[in-house]
Amino acid sequence: MFNDNVQTQVIGTLHIKDKETGETLVKKRNAIHPGNMAYVIASSLAGSSLSIVDLDVPPSINWMAFGNGGSSSTTTLSYRSPRISEIYDELPYISSTSSLYSKTYHQKTNNTVYFPGQDMGDGEIVPNRTSKINFRVEMSHDDYEAMQREVNPNITTPLTDSSTDTTSVNAFTFDEIGLVAGFEQVANDNIELVEDKSLLVTHVTFHPVLLSANRTIVIDYTITIQVS
Repeated sequence: MFNDNVQTQVIGTLHIKDKETGETLVKKRNAIHPGNMAYVIASSLAGSSLSIVDLDVPPSINWMAFGNGGSSSTTTLSYRSPRISEIYDELPYISSTSSLYSKTYHQKTNNTVYFPGQDMGDGEIVPNRTSKINFRVEMSHDDYEAMQREVNPNITTPLTDSSTDTTSVNAFTFDEIGLVAGFEQVANDNIELVEDKSLLVTHVTFHPVLLSANRTIVIDYTITIQVS
């Protein structure tokens, strides 16, 4: 019997951990941007470009953006709502409300696709009618600091969580992450994200995490696609 009413579900989860100790710093579900995600998937399947890109290049989700505007603290810590929409607004994320609240950094992801039935490790088997994509970033102190210094040439990495350098702590603290379907180009032998030709497809806010000098952070952002 043919099933002509296929339903698709896209689920996102975020796991941030300390590479050296294995300590989990953040683990939670995240919000998918339905309008942008649907359009990115359709464009990728068709092998066509996004409307915001003037070259015929199929999109892929290949960058992770970080920001420090996802939470606020007075007497209690509160999280701001993820900036997602049912509507595709036809704008790149740097000129759209579907963006991070205060983007500070972005890094290219290492992507791994898992097929239905595949062992992902630690006994986790991908269910039938399901595929998973793991987007991983290992936070580089050098790259992160270099980008911060484009704004403040004198910025330094906080040595510990108890650093008294407020400016550095603020610059190296992040509390929001988004995956980006990004158009990229090669410039000066480096692959660079072209932000005015890229879309935000997920957004998650969480308690602040400090990238201090004594810590290496690994971010695993997993998208699960289920078809039923």
